[in-house]
Amino acid sequence: MVKIIVTGFGKFGNIVDNPTTKLVELLKDDPNVHETHVLEVSADGVRAALEPMWQHAAENADEPTVFLHMGVNAGGKQIDLEQFGYNLANFGIPDERGWVANNETITENEAASLETSLPLEKLLAHCTEQGCKMAISNDPGRYICNYTYFLSLSQTKGRPNHYALFVHVPSFTVQPQEEQLHAVKTLVAAMHATL
Repeated sequence: MVKIIVTGFGKFGNIVDNPTTKLVELLKDDPNVHETHVLEVSADGVRAALEPMWQHAAENADEPTVFLHMGVNAGGKQIDLEQFGYNLANFGIPDERGWVANNETITENEAASLETSLPLEKLLAHCTEQGCKMAISNDPGRYICNYTYFLSLSQTKGRPNHYALFVHVPSFTVQPQEEQLHAVKTLVAAMHATL
């Protein structure tokens, strides 16, 4: 049984109602989801929340685990499965604790980019067949979404049973809540069927 840990984010900048907060809340009772968390949109908040989970996963290396992180792309047109995380933090606005990263390395002595080891094409094909509006993206931005994703990819690499994926969702005005929820539930079910 694959253990899927789903995270979303709270408010930041001019995003007061983050759609991923609601999606995480609605996924809490999904039988395919092990646990859900809403993270603060800050580098320190992300590390504080996720480090114990990464540590637990490391101590249970044989247990198939997916860290599925979700964030909002206010200008997005569909749900994007992010293929890469980049070792660069460059914030256009301060995070929720006031930090503004200016072209800073996230993790010293780590690659410039890391790629998810999940079979994205296969997952996308499954979701598309189920009527989900989704695409694969290679640009998660360089704000907290990418910061979270790169750290998670770095933590899970080298362990064949552990995976990380970042999913960007548009606003609910672009893609309604029910559609997004169906898409994420379909993605989670596809992970269970594939891994």
